[in-house]
Amino acid sequence: MKKLLLSALSVLAFGATNVDAQVAKTPFIEHFTQASCGPCASQNPTMYNTLNTFAAGGGEYVKLTSQTSWPGVDPMNAEYAAGPAARVAYYGVSGVPDCSLNGGATEGPTTAVTAAKLATKAAEMTPYSIAVSHTWGSAGELIVNVDITNTTVDPVSTHDKLYIAMVEDQISFPTAPGSNGETDFYYVMRQFYDASGAATNGGISLGAIAGNATTSYTFTLTSLPSYIRDLNQISFVSFVQNDSSKDVAQAAKSIPGNVPGLLDVASASNSTIASGYCDLAFTPSVNFTNNGSTDVTTVTAEYTVNGGTAVSQTYSTAPISMGQTVAIDFPAGSLAPGTSIVQYSITDVNSGGLFSNGPNNMAPEVIGKLNTTSVPAPMSEGMESAPLITGEGYSRTLSTAIFDAGDITVGNFAIVDGPTVGEGTIGGFGWSNRSILFNYYNLQSGTMSLVLHKLNLEANSALIFNTAYCQYSGENDKLEVEVSTNCGTSWNSVFMESGTTLAHGLAAQSGFYIPNTSGSGWYEHTVDLSDYDNTNDVIVRFKGTSAYGNNLWLDNIYIASEIVTSVDDVTKNASNVQIMPNPVKDNMTLNFTSTSKNARISIINIQGQIVKEIANNTVIGNNSVFITTADLSAGIYTLSIVSNSDAITKRFVVSK
Repeated sequence: MKKLLLSALSVLAFGATNVDAQVAKTPFIEHFTQASCGPCASQNPTMYNTLNTFAAGGGEYVKLTSQTSWPGVDPMNAEYAAGPAARVAYYGVSGVPDCSLNGGATEGPTTAVTAAKLATKAAEMTPYSIAVSHTWGSAGELIVNVDITNTTVDPVSTHDKLYIAMVEDQISFPTAPGSNGETDFYYVMRQFYDASGAATNGGISLGAIAGNATTSYTFTLTSLPSYIRDLNQISFVSFVQNDSSKDVAQAAKSIPGNVPGLLDVASASNSTIASGYCDLAFTPSVNFTNNGSTDVTTVTAEYTVNGGTAVSQTYSTAPISMGQTVAIDFPAGSLAPGTSIVQYSITDVNSGGLFSNGPNNMAPEVIGKLNTTSVPAPMSEGMESAPLITGEGYSRTLSTAIFDAGDITVGNFAIVDGPTVGEGTIGGFGWSNRSILFNYYNLQSGTMSLVLHKLNLEANSALIFNTAYCQYSGENDKLEVEVSTNCGTSWNSVFMESGTTLAHGLAAQSGFYIPNTSGSGWYEHTVDLSDYDNTNDVIVRFKGTSAYGNNLWLDNIYIASEIVTSVDDVTKNASNVQIMPNPVKDNMTLNFTSTSKNARISIINIQGQIVKEIANNTVIGNNSVFITTADLSAGIYTLSIVSNSDAITKRFVVSK
């Protein structure tokens, strides 16, 4: 996104003294947003475009952004939560995105910030003028100066608070730090200060200013917050506000940059990752570039895998001159099966030299590899035990599978926890809280896959899974199931549905489709895998392809051998099985019809383990079996009924 620009005039405006006249206000925007807020990603760009157009036409404005703590993950809020929390409470903000123009009532960004409202605010007059500046000392200290002038002959005291905030004009992430896809954030609040330079959130009591007089504040910061990403982006915003009416009479901002001795460097990960799902070979590497005129003689880089112990590597072979790029190579190694998140950073340049962290926050590498040793079927996955990303309602961590998402963000392809995102039981058939979202609604195109770990299959194998999908209008979003026996070198398609076929009668809808808590809209699929009977290292992949339609939800994946005799039998006999109640707590009653004696009844947990065997004294015809479930933990289970002539599976939930 095009970087927002503030006119240099904004820091000089209205700085003259001894003027017996009011001056025009500078529009002041307080913006409340969040890196995991979906509506923020759709509304913020419109506001930015409005502000850019206003500035391009000669308008001046000042913006201060509070990164809030909800609805999900936001590293900028985690770094500095107190200031945004104070401003949220000050305005009574209850949701994001939200905006206030010069202290007015908060509204959505596209409502609060319009060309007409900016022009109206810029035409209003005020007796207050503000000039803000900051300079860098030779030892890296920051000297901040704020002058507030009364431009009229009479004393003025209508606005009793002065606020001084450090901001970063632009924070750019290599990949979206939250789930809404945004990577660029503007004028982010990093700290409030009092008149002495101490951290505060309550502002400074301003008091009356005599006619044509100036009140000045100067302080020196000898240390900066450790979370500042780019020193060249630091500026200071100051505004005067009436603490009762919340009206902001004037605002101004300093100019960023000119940091003495700041090294201009950049870096990017350049690792070699073995191809395919089964080769774990991995050679970490970072490309380091010197963009400045000062030679770089030493560079230290490090990486971590899943937040583990950092591995460091120092380059000191030869000086790196301006415009030169060198590779910092780490020793070759191997990854563990499962999902590995590899994070790189530059930790030192020129033995303690000053450099900005921003350009060196490299995009993490998310690498999925399959298990080295196959496990025997059955395999059951209901998503309920997946660890959620901290502060999020999403997960991409499963013990049974990996997510192959490419550059698709977590918010568009992941396990979603219904209660955390405020949607309740969104699992298959309303039995549970979670299912996997393929967010075709937001993705104009793209392919994403859930790849199950390698399995050993025996005789009479089948795959059972649940989906819920509806079209937006007439799109052909697709779900395909593929099987590989050679670690993904080649794939065979065993299932494919798209469009109306995948919807299974569910009517199209224009809104963002989320399964309702009643469980309607879900459909159970059974796929014959008998072609892979008695085969080891079988990989099953669910591949979704977006046609920009509506959402697909996937849940309750189950692969088993010696449980299904044929797809037709399962479809026919499943309707003859009734579990009451479902969900169950301590006891349940199983009613079913059998065509043979002594059926084997088993309960299988989400890890595919048989946790309970029921006595097989069943009869031909109707059976009613009382089963105690008090000893089972809460979760999703599969009930298996197998006899010489029948094989039936049914899913049920234990709720404690």
